[in-house]
Amino acid sequence: MSDMSDADLSFHDSMRPGWGPDGTLVYAAPPSTKPFGRSSRRARERNGILAVQKGAIVSENRDIRFAKFSNEASADFLKKQKAITIIEPDEEGLPYARLSEDFTLASFYDDREVRDPASKHEKLVWMLASVLWDPLDADPKRFPGVKNVEQRLRKDNLSDFWHKLVDNASAQHVALAKSNEEKAIACLSGHKVADACGHLTNGKNFHLATLVALIGGQDSLRKDIREQLSEWQKSRILSEISEPIRALYELLAGNVCICDGTKGVAAEDRIESFVISKRFGLDWRQAFGLRLWYGISVDDDFSIAIETFAGELAQDKETARPLAWYVEEKIPAIWEDKNRNGREDLLWGLLKLHTFNDVPLEEALCPENSQLSPLDFRLMWQLSQALSSMGAVSFQDESKADEITLSFAAQLTNEGSWLDAIFVLLHLLDIESKEKAIKDQLGRFAGLVGSEDSQSFVTLTQTYKIQPEWVWEAKALYMRSVEKNPRAEVECLVQAESFNEAHRTFTKNVAPKAVIELDHDTLRKLLQGFKGKENMISEWHLGGQIYLDFLELADCEKKSRKVDGQVLERLLAGLPAVVEESRRPVFMERVAVETISATVAQVVVARSKEKEKSHINLSKILQLPLTEDNYLKHTVGLSLEFYRNAMVAR
Repeated sequence: MSDMSDADLSFHDSMRPGWGPDGTLVYAAPPSTKPFGRSSRRARERNGILAVQKGAIVSENRDIRFAKFSNEASADFLKKQKAITIIEPDEEGLPYARLSEDFTLASFYDDREVRDPASKHEKLVWMLASVLWDPLDADPKRFPGVKNVEQRLRKDNLSDFWHKLVDNASAQHVALAKSNEEKAIACLSGHKVADACGHLTNGKNFHLATLVALIGGQDSLRKDIREQLSEWQKSRILSEISEPIRALYELLAGNVCICDGTKGVAAEDRIESFVISKRFGLDWRQAFGLRLWYGISVDDDFSIAIETFAGELAQDKETARPLAWYVEEKIPAIWEDKNRNGREDLLWGLLKLHTFNDVPLEEALCPENSQLSPLDFRLMWQLSQALSSMGAVSFQDESKADEITLSFAAQLTNEGSWLDAIFVLLHLLDIESKEKAIKDQLGRFAGLVGSEDSQSFVTLTQTYKIQPEWVWEAKALYMRSVEKNPRAEVECLVQAESFNEAHRTFTKNVAPKAVIELDHDTLRKLLQGFKGKENMISEWHLGGQIYLDFLELADCEKKSRKVDGQVLERLLAGLPAVVEESRRPVFMERVAVETISATVAQVVVARSKEKEKSHINLSKILQLPLTEDNYLKHTVGLSLEFYRNAMVAR
C-alpha cells in the first residue's frame, strides 16, 4: 500500500460501478456532479441510454446512485409475433419457438397511423420487407402470355411503395421549385409523370412535355435521346440549354446520376458537370426512385436499379447517401457515435439484402441503422427472425443469431419483462446455450413464478412448453437461497424429480427439526413424496427409511400395537451409521438421531421384559448414539439385568 501512487490509492479506495440482478447500475459520484453530465430531469428522459433513478444514497463525500437503461417497452411489440409463433419440442425434447409456416411479413404491422418518427420508419421497414419477400399470387394462368410474372408483380409493388414513400418530399420540392422545368423534375422524383407534363405545358415547352410523357418506356426512346444529347454536345449547343432542361433530357436518356459537362473548349461553350440529385436537392429515396423508374428497362428486374445505385454510391458518383432516418432529421444524439454519419438507412439495408448475397445480415440490421439507442435490439431481432424463417436471408454464422437473441432477452429482462425474455430465449439455436439461458432466467426470477396454478407458471409450462421440472428446480433454489425454507425446498425438489437432492435436504435440515419438535405430520407428508422412488435414492436406508421406521415406531407406541421386529433391527443397525464422522452429520441431525435412539432403546428394553422371547441382542442398545444420561441409564439397567439373570441361573 505504501508503494502505491496517489492515482493507485484513489483507484483502490474508489467504489467500482456494478450491476444489480435487475439491470440496475450502481455507481458513486461526487455530491455536486450531475448524472452523466446532464440535469437530473434530462437524465431520466425515456430516450436517454441510461435513466438515473430516484432514491440515491447521499453522503458528505459522495453519493451512491442508481441508473437503468431506458425502458423501451419492447414487450408490447411482441404481441403480433407471439400470435403467429409455434412452440414445440425439438429433437432433444427442449422447447423451440418458430414462426408458423404461413406467416407473412405484413402481419408484423398494421395500418394504424403513427406519429412518432421511429414508429413511422419501422412501419415503412416492415412494409418494404413485405414487398420484397412476402409470397405473391403469381399463377401464370392469371396472366396469360406474360413472362416472369412474379418478378414483374414484385417490381410493380415496389414501385407503388416507393411512390408513396417519396410523395411528401416530391410535393415539397414542387412547391419550392422556381421554374416549371424544376417543378417537372421534382414531380418525376415522385413518379408523377402526368404532373411533370402539366408543368412543362404551363411553361410552353410542348415538345419536351410530349417526350416526358414517354419517359421510362421503350429502350428505343432512350437510345434516340442519348444520340441527340451526343449531337448537341458535339455541336456545342448544350451550353445554351439550362441545367433543368439538360437534366430532363438526361432522365429521358436513362441517365439519372451525373450530367456530364465539357472541357477543353472555349469559355462560352464550357458547361459544368453536376449530380442530378445534388443539383435539385433530392434525398436518397428520390435518387433511388429515379433509377427504379427511369434508369432501367421495363423488363429489367428492380435488382438492377439497386446494383446501379450501390455501385454509384461506392464510386462517389452519387452524393445522396442513404443515411439513417434520425441523422437525416437531425435528431440530437443520445450517445457518442463516432460513425454517426456512416449509419445507413435500414430501408437501403433491406434492398441490399434482397440483391446481394454477401451482405452480412447483422450489419444491415444493426440497431445503429434504425434506433436512437444502440442497445435497442428489438427490431433487429424481429426482422432477423422473420427473414431467416422465411428463408429470404440467413446469417453467415449462426452464432450471430444467438448473440442477437441473448442481447434482446437481456434488454427485455432489464425492462422487467422477464417472461417475454424467456419467450425470446426459446429461439436460441444452440441447444446447450438455450438450456443454460432459460434455467438461469428461471433461477433469477423464481420468486415471481408463483404457485402451480398461477398465470406465470401456466405460461411457462403450457404456453412456452418448458419442462415443469426446470421451474420447480428454480423455485427450490429460491426457497433455499432467499426464503431459507428447507421444507418448501424439499417439496419443490420432489416436484422437480430431483429425489436425491430432495432427500439430502430432507435428512439434513427438515426431518431432524420435525423429530425434535415432534412434528410427525410434516415428516409423514414429506416422506409420502418419496414413495415408490426409494430405489432411486442413494443412502435411503440411512435417511428416509430411518424416519419412516421412526414414524412406525411412534404410531405403534401411540396405539399400543406390537412393533415389527424388522423395524427395530433396521433402526438399531442404521442409527449408529447415520452419525458416523465420515458422513459429517450436522448438529440438528445428531440431536434427532439421539432422540430416535432413546425411543428405540426404550422399546427394545420394554420388549425384553415381556413374556415372549425377543430375538434382539440387548447389547445393541449401547451401540446406539445415545445422550450420556441415556447411555448411563441403559448401561446400569443392562448390568442389573445381567446379574439378575446370572443369580437366577445359579
